[in-house]
Amino acid sequence: MAQQPPVNDLHPSVPSLAPPGYDASDDVFYQIMPISWRFGNSTTIPQVAAANRFGNFQGMTDSVPYLKDLGITAVWMTPIFPSPAYHGYQHAEADRVNPWFGEEREFWTFVNTARAADIKVYIDFVVYGINQESGVYQSALRDPHGPFEHYFAWADEAAHKPFGYNFRTWNGDPVRFVNWDLRSEGPRDLVTSWARHWLDPNADGDPSDGIAGFRLDHVWSTYKPDKPAPSGWGYNIDPFWLDWKKSLVALKPDVFTFAEQAKWETWGVDLLPAHDATFTKPFEFAAREALRTETAAKLYEWMGKAVDAIPANRTFLTILGDHDVDRIASAIGADTAEHRGRARAAAAVLILQPFPPVLYYGDEIEMLGKAGKFGSDSNDIPRREPMKWLSVEGAPMTHYHALDPRTVAKQYSRDNDGRSVQEQAGIKDSALDTYRTLITLRKDNIALRRGRYEAIPCENPAVWRFRRVHPEQVIEVAINLSGTEVKADPASGLAAPLAPYGFSITKLER
Repeated sequence: MAQQPPVNDLHPSVPSLAPPGYDASDDVFYQIMPISWRFGNSTTIPQVAAANRFGNFQGMTDSVPYLKDLGITAVWMTPIFPSPAYHGYQHAEADRVNPWFGEEREFWTFVNTARAADIKVYIDFVVYGINQESGVYQSALRDPHGPFEHYFAWADEAAHKPFGYNFRTWNGDPVRFVNWDLRSEGPRDLVTSWARHWLDPNADGDPSDGIAGFRLDHVWSTYKPDKPAPSGWGYNIDPFWLDWKKSLVALKPDVFTFAEQAKWETWGVDLLPAHDATFTKPFEFAAREALRTETAAKLYEWMGKAVDAIPANRTFLTILGDHDVDRIASAIGADTAEHRGRARAAAAVLILQPFPPVLYYGDEIEMLGKAGKFGSDSNDIPRREPMKWLSVEGAPMTHYHALDPRTVAKQYSRDNDGRSVQEQAGIKDSALDTYRTLITLRKDNIALRRGRYEAIPCENPAVWRFRRVHPEQVIEVAINLSGTEVKADPASGLAAPLAPYGFSITKLER
């Protein structure tokens, strides 16, 4: 009798986790939102995109030297597919690009330029539904019993009332979304074929010219929407995500997929049978509290829980900020002169902790932003303001938010506010310089990338100390969350003083 594979007790219906095809331990990820990232001169974009300097593919290509210099090895971006929403979610067919950003060939120019700089490219993909203006959904409405008859989730099938939602985006345009019925073979095959297109754009069976993988939005182990849904509409790890990933691996064995867990209060471990990584959402909020209160207890507690939670052959990606939460500098009180140094302590927490870090665009220059109250999809624009390349507004900085003037009137970025690439480049101990220094330290020390995490207690409540242990190297890390110097004494356990909001790494003899 053939031996049965061991059972994974995290998800008993699937085998234990096999090793991934790609190990991301050495990577530093960087998240961008295309429309807000960088405007580049292009003759292919529509007039509205040019007039308001929407970020585009040419701007992405222009930004590669900046990312390379910062030490970034992987970029992931919110969806690039056609969507009326500025952020790209609720998109239409995912085998084409949003014309706001240029033509598909320009996207591949960016990918090739990034690859030449040893930067991998990942794109965000919504798999659970599609925009109602999409061709496939409109075809289903015109011909209810046609080829797309069983593709969609219906709240009332007889009345053709879709299971989905509607809202208005930043320029007033309606956004209408419908869920797939992924119990059906048709939509499963369709969304899988779209993913395979980006892995192998010329369909020649060689994925070396494609992207490195995907970030997946709002992933459930078993889909549980607000309203009852039969079998979760099939949007479940078993069988949908397992089959989807199997198809991608067959084409590109080293494809890397990382999932945003729908349940932020969890580590998303229940998603890891199908995916290679999830995000450290619980640690994100614990770290924000620790940085805001200048006390390290939550860092000790929640990093310990993360290390205990991760199963073999998988990883977490650590974030302190992304497009769905207030900017880290604003959230921890680094928006004041007195506590601005907290942003540099946050950099040390993010880059020196044990999992591959994800840096949200603009956090490296201390950009500010909290959710607004504009009564529309614009509410999140303050968290997603144009990347501040220059000290004063102007190209290549985007101006996409001009289509809702309220967001411009209340924007956080200001001319000459010290929170721009231009103002911080080459300035020692600026936030940008701190991130570059920390990323270089991570790159140059294998223990910081791959070493085992061991907490080191410290009597000073503002200090987070830990050891990174690797067969080739042992490093001790200390991070001061406070604006007061920590002296080197028996109570702190430090060999040298820690500057306010400073950090140290000490290489130990094996």
